[in-house]
Amino acid sequence: MGSEQFLTVVEHLNGCNYSVPDDYVPTEFALEFMNFIKLVNGAEGEENVSPVVHFWMLDQIVDRDRDKNIANLCSRGLAKTTLLGEYLFLYLAVYGELPNFGEVSLAIYVSDSIENGVKNMRKNLEFRWEESEFLQEYIPKIRFTDIRWEFTNKAGKKFIVKGYGAKTGVRGAKELGIRPQLAILDDLISDEDARSATVISSVEDTVYKAIDYAMHPTHSLIIWSGTPFNARDPLYKAVESGAWAVNVYPVCEVFPCEEVDFVGAWTDRFTYAYVLRMYNKALLAGKIDTFNQELMLRIMSEEDRLIKDHEIQWYSLKHVLQNRGAFNFYITTDYATSDKKSSDLSVISVWALNSNGDWFWVDGICKQQLMDKNIDDTFRLVQKWTPLEVGVEISGQQKGFVTWLQAEMGHRNIYFNLASDKTSGEPGIRPVTNKMERFNIVVPWFKAHKVFFPMELRHTPPILEAVSELSLASPGGFKSKWDDFLDTISMLAALQTWRPSDNFMPTPGKGNNPYDGEEVPDHTSDMDSYTV
Repeated sequence: MGSEQFLTVVEHLNGCNYSVPDDYVPTEFALEFMNFIKLVNGAEGEENVSPVVHFWMLDQIVDRDRDKNIANLCSRGLAKTTLLGEYLFLYLAVYGELPNFGEVSLAIYVSDSIENGVKNMRKNLEFRWEESEFLQEYIPKIRFTDIRWEFTNKAGKKFIVKGYGAKTGVRGAKELGIRPQLAILDDLISDEDARSATVISSVEDTVYKAIDYAMHPTHSLIIWSGTPFNARDPLYKAVESGAWAVNVYPVCEVFPCEEVDFVGAWTDRFTYAYVLRMYNKALLAGKIDTFNQELMLRIMSEEDRLIKDHEIQWYSLKHVLQNRGAFNFYITTDYATSDKKSSDLSVISVWALNSNGDWFWVDGICKQQLMDKNIDDTFRLVQKWTPLEVGVEISGQQKGFVTWLQAEMGHRNIYFNLASDKTSGEPGIRPVTNKMERFNIVVPWFKAHKVFFPMELRHTPPILEAVSELSLASPGGFKSKWDDFLDTISMLAALQTWRPSDNFMPTPGKGNNPYDGEEVPDHTSDMDSYTV
C-alpha cells in the first residue's frame, strides 16, 4: 500500500478560503464559549468583533478526529493565545469540562520559556480575574505561582494549570494522582531559538517524548498553536506530517491584492489598509520575507531564496519612454481563462531589451479575467509597443489561443509576429521542461542584475505580484499562491531576441515615446492611496 499524501503548508495556504458557507452553524460549544467571553468582560466588552476563524477553532475542539490532536498555524496577532490559552483556562475553571470530551481537572501550558510565555500567561490570567466581577463570583479562589495556577470554582471544584518552558522539558506534570488531560502548546519557538538546530531538536523532544507520554493515556487533548519562524519550525513540520488535525490561518487569503478582492481572517482588526501599510513598509525596508512569514505564513529563509531583494533591480520608466529607439520590445504572456477569484492570474508582460542585454519591464496586466479580455489587452499592448515577438504558450489546450490571435489579426487589421517553437518552427512556444527548470534558466540574469522593474509602478498590482512571486521562489519550488508572473519572465529565454544597436541617438519630440500625449502607464489602484 502506498504512503498517504498530506497537504503541505503551501497547499493549505493556496486553498485558504474565508468565505462562510451559507449553511454554516457554529457548534453549541463555540456559541457558549463566545457568550462566556462576554460575561468575563462585562460591560466593557471586547476590543474587536469575534472573527469566524475563532468559531472554527472552537468547533474543532469538540468536533474533530479523536485520533488526532490539533495544530493551529496562525498569523501574528490572531489572538490564538488569548482564545485557546487565557479564555479556555478560565472557561475550564468555571465549568470543569469540555463538551464531547469530558472532565478537565489538570492541564499543562507550554510556551517558549518560563520567563517569557509562562509568566506572561500568569499575569494575563490574574488580570482577567481581577478585572471581572463574573470570574470573581464563579471562581472565588485562586492560588498562583509563576508555574502553577490553581482555580477553585463556586462549587468547590479545583482546576490546575502547570506551566513549562519548551526547552527545559516537561517533568512532574502529574498531580494529585492524575495525569494532565489537556496540553496547550503556545509559540514554542522564540526568534533566537529558531536559528538553533539544537534548540529545535530539544523542542521536538519536548512535544513528542515528554508531553505525549506525560498525558492521560485514554483521556487527553493537545492543542498546539503558533506562528512559524522557518520551515524547520517544529509546528510547521507537524502541520505537514499528517499526524495532526490542522488549521492554517493567514491574515488574509492572498496579498497583494486590490481592496475589492481583499478577504481577511479578521477584517474588524486587520483591515485592508493595515495589511497594505505593513506590506509597503516591508517592501521599502527589503523585508518582504518578514511580512510573508508573520502575516501570510509563507516561509522563506534568506538562504533558501533563489532571488534576493538586492537582485531585483529598479529603474526610472521615463528613461525608457524618452529613449524608445534604444530598445527592442517583446511581449510574454501567461493566459488564464477565468475571472473567478480562485482562478489563476492572466499576466501579459511588455519588456524592453537594450544593447547591453538588460531587460526592463515597462507595461502589462496582471489580473483574473476572461480570455476575450486577454485578447483585447494583447492587441492594445501590441499597438502601443510594436514588439518584435509575442510569446504565447501552446501546451495542452492553449494551442487554440494562437489560432484565435491569428484570426483576430485579420479582423482587426493588426498584425504581429508570434514567437515560434524552436523545434517545429510553428507559431507558439511549447515547453519541454517543468516550470522550475524553465525559471532556473533566467535566475542567472537576476544574479547579474539584468532584470529591471519600474520604480514608478512599484505599488501597482503587476509589480506587487512580481515581487511577491520572486521573493517566494526557492530551489524546491514556488511557495507563492501564483507563479503566473514568473512564467512570463521564464518565457523570455524561449524567445529569439535581437539587441538594438548601441549607436542610438535620442531625438527630442515625437517618435521616441509610445505615450506621446499620455502620462506614464496608469496602473492606478486602491492600493496607491496607502503607499508609504
